[in-house]
Amino acid sequence: MKELLDFITWQWNKWEFWQKCFICSCSFIGASIVAPPPYSQFLGMIPMGVVFMFTFKWWVWDGAKEQWTKYKTEKQELFTTIKDSHE
Repeated sequence: MKELLDFITWQWNKWEFWQKCFICSCSFIGASIVAPPPYSQFLGMIPMGVVFMFTFKWWVWDGAKEQWTKYKTEKQELFTTIKDSHE
């Protein structure tokens, strides 16, 4: 039994943050299934919020961050090209 718990702890520590969030969200999905009506909706909103937050992060934030890095690199290359052309 201790070996199984050690394995679960080891695996948990190897997962990334987003994977841990999705696993925890599954417990809220299960709780929302068995909870009475007013609470089931609130418990169901938590996993949906997690999904929407990570979707926003992956599509909007990471994309904008990558484009910003490309912009800064191209701008620096342009300045370097202009500077070298005057010498």
